[in-house]
Amino acid sequence: MKELRICEIRADMSANADDLTLEGRPIVYDNQTVINDQSGSFNEVIRNGALDGADLTDARLLYNHDLSKIPLAKTPKTMQLIKDSAGLKMVAHLPDTEEAKSVYTAVKRGDLSGMSFAFKVPPGGDKYNPKTNTREIFKIEKVYEISIVPFPSYPQTSVEARAIIQKVNDPKRAEMKIKINQILRRVI
Repeated sequence: MKELRICEIRADMSANADDLTLEGRPIVYDNQTVINDQSGSFNEVIRNGALDGADLTDARLLYNHDLSKIPLAKTPKTMQLIKDSAGLKMVAHLPDTEEAKSVYTAVKRGDLSGMSFAFKVPPGGDKYNPKTNTREIFKIEKVYEISIVPFPSYPQTSVEARAIIQKVNDPKRAEMKIKINQILRRVI
């Protein structure tokens, strides 16, 4: 069964107007969040290593899960999905279209603050604890798509609008952004 999850994103880097690159982390391991669906709400945690062996080929970057529109990016040519010890990192190079420019600008300004992903868990890839009302996901079989969305569920993730020249791979910086976002969400 294909599932959707929503994650928060942030844009805080200035970028070259000609370069429409989004970089972020749509899936973060070992962070609990509340999921609301048709059957009610429950806690969910994606465990470290859940993406080991996951099919990330042919994934699309969309706006708001809208399959009727042209994708903003696609693996492996214009979007890279990179598994690491923290979860899943995404780097997407958007096309020079009005929709892509609008999404990029909204992320850069902070007007769009969410990412969502559609995925499939294989049989036996998760377990539910009714005492804690928590679902733990140990195995993700496939990531179908990642979407930029207005309303996030996972506050531990991040994304930035970036210029290729300014690309920095600093895990400590990313961790600090996540912590700042969590603190800000509690204050607001």
